[in-house]
Amino acid sequence: MIYKNRLKLATDVSSLFPESWTPELIAGFLEKPKQKKLGHISLPVFRLSKELKKAPPLIASEKAAEIENLKLSYVEKAEAASGFINLFWKTDFLLETLQEVVEPEKIGYSKTGAGKKLIIDYSSPNVAKPMHVGHLRATIIGQALRNLAETQGYEVIGLNHLGDWGVQFGKLAWSYNKFKDDYDFENSPFQSLYDLYVRFHKEVEEHPEYEAEGAKAFKALEDGDEELLKLWKMFIDISMEQYKKTWARLGVEHDLVRGESFYSDRLDAVVKSLKEKNLLVQSEGAWVVELDEKRPPCLITKSDGASLYATRDIASALYRMEDLGCDLNLYVVGNEQKLHFSQVFSVLEKMGYEWAKNCHHIGFGLYRFKNVGKMSSRKGQVIKLDDVLNKAVEMVAKRIKEKNPLIKNKDEIAETVGVGAVVFNDLLNDRVKDVEFDWKKVTDFEGDSGPYVQYGVVRCKSILKKSTEVKTEFLKALEHESEITLINLLLEYEHTLKVSFESFKPNYLATYLLDITKAFSAFYNNCPILSVDDEDLKKSRLKLVEVTLKFLEQGLGVLNIKAPDEM
Repeated sequence: MIYKNRLKLATDVSSLFPESWTPELIAGFLEKPKQKKLGHISLPVFRLSKELKKAPPLIASEKAAEIENLKLSYVEKAEAASGFINLFWKTDFLLETLQEVVEPEKIGYSKTGAGKKLIIDYSSPNVAKPMHVGHLRATIIGQALRNLAETQGYEVIGLNHLGDWGVQFGKLAWSYNKFKDDYDFENSPFQSLYDLYVRFHKEVEEHPEYEAEGAKAFKALEDGDEELLKLWKMFIDISMEQYKKTWARLGVEHDLVRGESFYSDRLDAVVKSLKEKNLLVQSEGAWVVELDEKRPPCLITKSDGASLYATRDIASALYRMEDLGCDLNLYVVGNEQKLHFSQVFSVLEKMGYEWAKNCHHIGFGLYRFKNVGKMSSRKGQVIKLDDVLNKAVEMVAKRIKEKNPLIKNKDEIAETVGVGAVVFNDLLNDRVKDVEFDWKKVTDFEGDSGPYVQYGVVRCKSILKKSTEVKTEFLKALEHESEITLINLLLEYEHTLKVSFESFKPNYLATYLLDITKAFSAFYNNCPILSVDDEDLKKSRLKLVEVTLKFLEQGLGVLNIKAPDEM
């Protein structure tokens, strides 16, 4: 149910509860019952047990009866079940609300974040390395969260925090000068660059002294060596050209590119500030900020004075929050960096920045492929992002050829459905958990998959194409159980967007779209649409198809997934 209706209900029943239960608090407690037979909306009352000195089932029974006695015009009935008050809406109220919801061009959008600026760091590959499945997760989750933030009214800056600085660039530059003639930089610049990166780490196994050469080159790069700077810029250009092709394929956009190098001239100020605040401690020649017994110190500079990830991330946070004036600062980076961000945010707190509490690490788990060990870009053992997308598109193309061999634009549809399948599969999983990547499940047209939801869109479009009716409003009450279930689910869209953003978990929206598609399938199978004799009923059911299509298309759009016209 849209939030204002939750708040209306909460306001109307608040007099039945203790003063501490404000309408806003009650609205926040409302939830969707786990089974549709239990009602349209549910209010748990377990929190009242201690205050009222009664068992939750007794409280629920008493309060359900009191709500019934209010005779609210939009509530059909209120029932108690264990410690829950389950409420059923009246059908005309559902239809009126749905009609109201779909009138704006962008359904479900909120003004919660109006006037606030949010920056989100996502994808952010490391120069000279191909984007692998880890970047796939960072890219997909990040773009979805960016889109979700926009549904809540935030001004959003999508940031590409490009990994374009660090000792690896000294190693790469040194390797380029030593081994470049062994590679075809003219015809295969990016692959040559990556092969060179891998080669350095193989050479080090036999020539450990090369490590010192790489570190020396990076120090020279930091000190402004012109020839090394030219090489470094070339490496970035080669890499960005490759990355842009992949981002375009995924429909991913960044508003700002700020590589780690951008903060180079800000690092001295960070170190100076830490010293002035008496936070720096010397340890074995390096400078660190001590934290607590549970965490190691945060390393700020190495013994040779070279900067580190933490130094650059502190400078980056200051730039985002102070210079850009952001209210929220999100980092979509794998779970393995949890300690790093915990250290960085703690240092910022110690520096006295209250906004440090608004910096959030949005961690995610790993992909698990059968018969594939842990990835290592240094050894060249990576599952490339583009290879994953290509395989999904290939599998979908084969399926389309089997199911609909005469369809036009096969390649375009296969690309849309294949890429969408990979994106949806990722977002359907709780981001903090590892994902077991099952190719058959990912590209299944009938299971809990992206293609299944996309096919729901195609089915809606097909029905509407066969009708010449003008679908402007609901002309007749829809009373079939399948209709009511679908309508009530549609009305949860705004709340789902809100919860998905506030938890930073797109899987809530992905699961919701699956539920909508399943509910629509039940409606389609149980309620004749084009063949029904009652014209008003036909028009109302067509309207419901039209509305469902709008929700599915916009919901998929928030997840950054396209929907084809056919498949």
